Amino acid sequence: MKKIVAVSGLMFALTACTGTQLGVGAGTGFPGVGVGAGLSFPIGQKEVPNDEAYAQSIIKEIYGQIGDTSRYAGKLCTIRIATDAEGVVLDVTRLEGDDSWCDRVMVAATQLHQVPPPPSAMVDRLQQGLTIDLIPK
Repeated sequence: MKKIVAVSGLMFALTACTGTQLGVGAGTGFPGVGVGAGLSFPIGQKEVPNDEAYAQSIIKEIYGQIGDTSRYAGKLCTIRIATDAEGVVLDVTRLEGDDSWCDRVMVAATQLHQVPPPPSAMVDRLQQGLTIDLIPK
């Protein structure tokens, strides 16, 4: 009986973990603006080469809307952005971060009605949203 309970508990634990996310860090290195970006990819898909480049293109678009970020140096804002297959922005959600910096990020991100179309391998995931950390230097 104890073995059945232990095996059932293990199966429950494994089943509960099927939707977990794996965080991966990335930096952009845009001239004049240092940006740190943390990206969230489903487990097993973090190696898709276009994911980081595509996230960086979104970050570049947001920073282009903001302009000077020097007064927010070192502050964090985490957002989730969802797009469709053509790059039309469906949703932007603030997840956490410094209030004043996130206010600027949200204004800029919500003004983006369209971003470059995502690579075909990312279309389904982007409809659920891509999590990005923005940290100006």
